Amino acid sequence: MRGVNVRSAVLILFFLGVLGITSSSIHAQDVSVWVVDPHVKVFRDTTPPAGGDLPGQIHLKAARNEFEPAQVAVRSRQELKGLRVEWGALQHESGATIPSQCLTWIFVGFIPMPKNTPGSEGIRICQAPCDVPDPLLADRVMDLPPERTQPIWLTVRVPAEAAAGKYQGEIRLVADNWQASVPVVLEVFDFVLPSDRHLWMTNWFNLNNIARAHNVDMWSEAFWEILARYARNMAEHRQNVVLVPWTLVDIYREADGTLSFDFARFDRYVRLFMDAGVAGQLEISHVGRGEKGWGTTFVLNGVTAVDRQSNKRIRLSPEEGLRPLLKALEEHLDKQGWLKRSMIHVADEPILTNLDSWKKASAFVREAAPRIRRIEAIETIGLEGYLEVWVPQLSHFERWRQAYEARRNQGEFWYYICVNPHGSVYPNRFLDYPLSAVRVLHWINFSEKLRGYLHWGWNFWGENPFGPPTDRLPPGDTHIVYPGPDGPLNSLRWEIQRESVEDFEYLHLLAVELTRLKEQQGEKAAWFDPCRYPMELARKVVPSIVTFERDPKRIMRVREELAEAIVAARQSPLLLVQTEPSADTVLWDGPVVVELFGLTEPGAEVVVNGRKVALREDGTFQVRLSPSRPAGEVVVQVRKDGQSKTLRKQFVIKP
Repeated sequence: MRGVNVRSAVLILFFLGVLGITSSSIHAQDVSVWVVDPHVKVFRDTTPPAGGDLPGQIHLKAARNEFEPAQVAVRSRQELKGLRVEWGALQHESGATIPSQCLTWIFVGFIPMPKNTPGSEGIRICQAPCDVPDPLLADRVMDLPPERTQPIWLTVRVPAEAAAGKYQGEIRLVADNWQASVPVVLEVFDFVLPSDRHLWMTNWFNLNNIARAHNVDMWSEAFWEILARYARNMAEHRQNVVLVPWTLVDIYREADGTLSFDFARFDRYVRLFMDAGVAGQLEISHVGRGEKGWGTTFVLNGVTAVDRQSNKRIRLSPEEGLRPLLKALEEHLDKQGWLKRSMIHVADEPILTNLDSWKKASAFVREAAPRIRRIEAIETIGLEGYLEVWVPQLSHFERWRQAYEARRNQGEFWYYICVNPHGSVYPNRFLDYPLSAVRVLHWINFSEKLRGYLHWGWNFWGENPFGPPTDRLPPGDTHIVYPGPDGPLNSLRWEIQRESVEDFEYLHLLAVELTRLKEQQGEKAAWFDPCRYPMELARKVVPSIVTFERDPKRIMRVREELAEAIVAARQSPLLLVQTEPSADTVLWDGPVVVELFGLTEPGAEVVVNGRKVALREDGTFQVRLSPSRPAGEVVVQVRKDGQSKTLRKQFVIKP
């Protein structure tokens, strides 16, 4: 009898092992897994939400040719050894799939932050000292200590050829003696996000940091290989402007005293970034500097050359070396077919007190290379005639708007952020800011008609990229990527910034679709402004630079409205609507009157706020009305041949 009992016990243990359950198995109730909005930073002490069923469902919506992120969090009462994620293909309702190579998962790492951004009490999401989630790590397996929350970042890259509609799948979180699954639903919109970029974006980067982080010699073949990986990362995040050091040009003084220029390294560098898809524009680095640091009188840089006879390095004055270099550079760019895409910096961040010296340096550059446009990050106003691409700091643009708007005809306008602006009202990408402050960055580009974006700090990390940020600058200002074993590691901020650039493309695409419809309709649509509707949607997210939307759910609702508008613009029946004033305007009672102008297909039925309106023979209609109360809404519906379309305009009515 005792033998039978031993045999039964052995069999029980055998079957438990087959099922993955042992005497040390972790109980399901000891582990919490939950879905988190990707804009929410999950800290180590974050606990699961109270109430509701966990883990919930990952529900994504994206266009074709778009990246879309998600996030889950794991917390256990016991240690989880060997934690990892498994993710199979997503299956379309028709049977088609988005393959597993388009689906990635990454553990989120943490950065120790000893100090907060100055004056950020109204926006910061954590109080220093604390550990802040940011880097996306290279680790594929992790041991999770008890009572510590671990966020996991997920990304879907929707192929350009993917079918529109709903896809389903799941991710599995697996550890020794434990596993759980989270359902995934992806809705793919019926349009393709353009591969062409319509927003200029540059982040300056440090070449020496790349070489040091990967222990390769500068300009060795190993360096070129690793640099290409960094370039591809920029392209994947839609950066399309590359900073090109003019010092890549090798300069020689010949025996007769003339200078010669070797552009081999310069050209290889440019072609590397072009091949990666980054170099939509070439941003030649600064030829001048503050003589005694920031804010001081500007001087032009001298040039180092190699004397052919002595083989020694010699220093040439700006007149001797820089002037002929700039002339040769312009000629070379023209010969290579790169001149139209090239810009050059004079000296960084001129202010009022050193503006005269900056203008003198700018005039020197223009005399030496008159066909290269000048670009500058600026902190002053009076640059007419000395600058082609104006890049004011964001807070200066907002404060000095009237002066900058008066100078719009002087060139192309971008904006930049860096150490400034900080505080509690301006968006920026500091570590202790919410990710919604990153998500809105390029909505600002659209709403303020700023063609480009510049930031100085892509990879200017210190000795320990994963250590405490320098206390001289706001946390996170120096870098938004981290060095990994084989190339750059992304961050939460860099991933969300890509989302913001994609949002800009949504806004641009809607304007393009509405422009197409206007052109098709000819003179009867002359009143219609194709940028008005996307601008109204942009203003829902950034009513002004200092009152941006901080709730990610509201941002995503507007993004979905944008997607629906793009799809609707390609469907029948035709419906173009514009109001005076624009939607989202605050209307004070006394009385409230809105004029509505519309165009649809002749013979259609149009209903505005529940009342049928008269349609002219050409399909145009006009309505004078007061928006519904208290919602402040104008709802336009059109029906024809069994098809219908609805458009809503929202106003804010004040008594």
